[in-house]
Amino acid sequence: MPLSSPVAHDSPVQDYLEALHARFSAVRSGKVADYIPELTKADPAWFGIAIATVDGQVYEVGTSRQPFTIQSISKPLVYGIALEDAGPEQVRQRVGVEPSGDAFNAISLEPGTGRPMNPMINAGAIAVASLVRGDSAQARLDRVVDAFSA
Repeated sequence: MPLSSPVAHDSPVQDYLEALHARFSAVRSGKVADYIPELTKADPAWFGIAIATVDGQVYEVGTSRQPFTIQSISKPLVYGIALEDAGPEQVRQRVGVEPSGDAFNAISLEPGTGRPMNPMINAGAIAVASLVRGDSAQARLDRVVDAFSA
């Protein structure tokens, strides 16, 4: 999907991104995750950086337009959609904001209420996703996909 704004050139930000990319593009430590099949499709050589500023300027370097699976990084994005759709008070009623330090797939519920304590672990993310507006499951999915695409 093309970015909506032109790429900035002749900028200290662009120069800095290019220097970072040059410095770190040869790093090959680590291992491609294999606990989710989609993650095994990632090529460790892919390395891109993209920044879009609030004024619409876009800076990018490397393989910044390579499609990839976002997995758990979707959680803060859906949290933002829920805040927009339901408002902060309703979101806080459904899920806490306590940093748990727990793994993404931990079951961490508030004693007595059963409310998930952290929106960034799966139980909290599921609760947050239920607050995305829409008249059907498909409408809610379309809302999320449209927001991500924006």
